[in-house]
Amino acid sequence: MIEQRKPDYAAVKGQYEALREDSRNFAYEVLAPVLTNKRSQAILKSTLTFSGITVNCINELRKWEMSGLRRVAWDWDKVLKTYRPKPKRFELSIWHEKHWLCSASIGKPTVKGSKLRLDLIESNPNGSSIDGLVIDINLICYKAYAKVIGATELRIMNPVNEIVRDYYLSKKGFSYSQKENFCFRKV
Repeated sequence: MIEQRKPDYAAVKGQYEALREDSRNFAYEVLAPVLTNKRSQAILKSTLTFSGITVNCINELRKWEMSGLRRVAWDWDKVLKTYRPKPKRFELSIWHEKHWLCSASIGKPTVKGSKLRLDLIESNPNGSSIDGLVIDINLICYKAYAKVIGATELRIMNPVNEIVRDYYLSKKGFSYSQKENFCFRKV
């Protein structure tokens, strides 16, 4: 009898990084060629880039910390120390013209893996070309990843205030769990 060995961490990490990249690519492909931001400006999809949270992204997030304009002071260095060991996590940074960071987010599947959590999301405190589109684009990416890992529900965890919660609830299909403080919808 041949003993089956569990794949090592590096193999699992590589597998899920490929799934994250495939999900980001799929989401990018399904975006309309021209998007309209909250200022009614046309944004060409071709000017946007999706990636994980890279060193360049962290450097830009540190600049946000110094802006004094952030709505929530996430400590992204600390966040990444917590999430990086979790190979099934999902992370997304959205860039305009490859050098202007518009948004960063990170989440992970629930313990049983049947739900995908979007735990932290931040948009550029100075504004960006995709103002008004940040959560919509993130939801497309998270939904794509949820599908490839077999999750049946998408959760936006711990909205920072009632205005943000109500904004999430304005998105198609979302409900709110007051007991556990998250917005959710089926994938």
